[in-house]
Amino acid sequence: SPGHRIGWLVQHLGDFTGSGIIYCLTVSAAEDTTRALKDAGWDVAAYTGRTDAEDRARLEQALKDNSLKALVATSALGMGFDKPDLGFVVHLGAPSSAVAYYQQVGRASRATESADVLLLPGDEDPDIWEYFATASMPEEEDALTVLGALADSPAPLSVPALEPLVGIKRTKLALLLKTLQVDGAVDRAGSGFVTTGAPWSYDAPRYAAVAEARKREAQAMLDYEAGQMCRMRFLAEALDDPTAHDCGRCDVCTGVWWDATVSADNESGARKVLSGIGVPVDPRGQWPSGMEKVGVQLKGKIPTDERVAEGRAIARLTDLGAGQVLRSFLAEGAEDLPVPKNIADWCVQVLKEWGWDERPSVVVGMPSVTRPTTAGDLASGLATIGRMVDAGSLELTRDPGTPDVNSAFRVKNLAGAFVVSPGTAAAVEGKVVLLVDTEVGSRWAMTVAGRELRRAGATAVLPFALALRG
Repeated sequence: SPGHRIGWLVQHLGDFTGSGIIYCLTVSAAEDTTRALKDAGWDVAAYTGRTDAEDRARLEQALKDNSLKALVATSALGMGFDKPDLGFVVHLGAPSSAVAYYQQVGRASRATESADVLLLPGDEDPDIWEYFATASMPEEEDALTVLGALADSPAPLSVPALEPLVGIKRTKLALLLKTLQVDGAVDRAGSGFVTTGAPWSYDAPRYAAVAEARKREAQAMLDYEAGQMCRMRFLAEALDDPTAHDCGRCDVCTGVWWDATVSADNESGARKVLSGIGVPVDPRGQWPSGMEKVGVQLKGKIPTDERVAEGRAIARLTDLGAGQVLRSFLAEGAEDLPVPKNIADWCVQVLKEWGWDERPSVVVGMPSVTRPTTAGDLASGLATIGRMVDAGSLELTRDPGTPDVNSAFRVKNLAGAFVVSPGTAAAVEGKVVLLVDTEVGSRWAMTVAGRELRRAGATAVLPFALALRG
């Protein structure tokens, strides 16, 4: 189980020599593992697709300098990273192919006499492999529906505008549009999509071949885990190495070399992190590069007096426990309802456990196009329960569009979209503000909205959301 594996790592990370990498299959797993290890006193940091570019460079250098015990990373820590004296690579969850696994463990011991690599697979691994494998595979009916909707539209359609016309969930729709763009059937037009007019047909044999190849790769990883032959020889044969031979060093060749014990305290501590509520929402510290190319004069570090502080969400939508309840409540197409009591109780618990420097005294809501009832009830309810001033919601000058664009375009679409009314400005001046939304994804909406509140006189802005997406 995840709790057992992370509990083992909490207890045994010191068994590994030097500094290393702990690979996870998902962003949420990397962040949860990082939290559990930090709570236990280990000097580690998360490195994922959500890590800002400048933070990536800083974290990579910290690992190279051995000032971190480990980076807890997704595959975002890729081929460009090189630390010749890397002491270990641990996988919490198996990659979906032997080649991917070999590439990642091959980063260890390039300039040392030995290094340790250890794979801790989970029962959930095949489901994760299947999700990533199928998410990018288009279905013919869906593709034709999307192409038809774009052809019938006189103007480009963004993902949110296209979504209600085709009945495809947003994440899947965004991936499908990327595939059609690669195939030359659609193209970007501003923040939307248009058809190119090029003929497109569903290449069933191609997709079937890709699916079959991925299935073989997944089965090969399960065979690797079974340990019926030398680990290194298995990987070498998977890479068609004609010189493959038994290594004489792996656990199949020489026996188990690690201590498999996990104390009840370490496992229960890890389980508490995984099942707990209250997920930190890191503030953005730097504007995306290239903003001037999209006509917005924002660049470099965000001034400290215009930044939001670290925020909180109840849970990630991908988490177990609370995350699954939130996922159902906030699902696309779900009814726009007031916040139910169980979720409201979680909000109160997160606020009670939040170790802020100064307690917020004013609540401001983020405007919501899709869930106005939920968003409004959340903000007013928190103001009442916390005995804070309800300063209403920010106003929108326009629809800021889809979040399914790169950071530069997202900030471009958000810049100037939020207005602080005179009444709200008067309420927040000189105050610590709790900025409330139903979900947080890229964090750019909270960053831009929070900047407007800081410029209106708020001394600090603390983002709060029901759920963290991703």
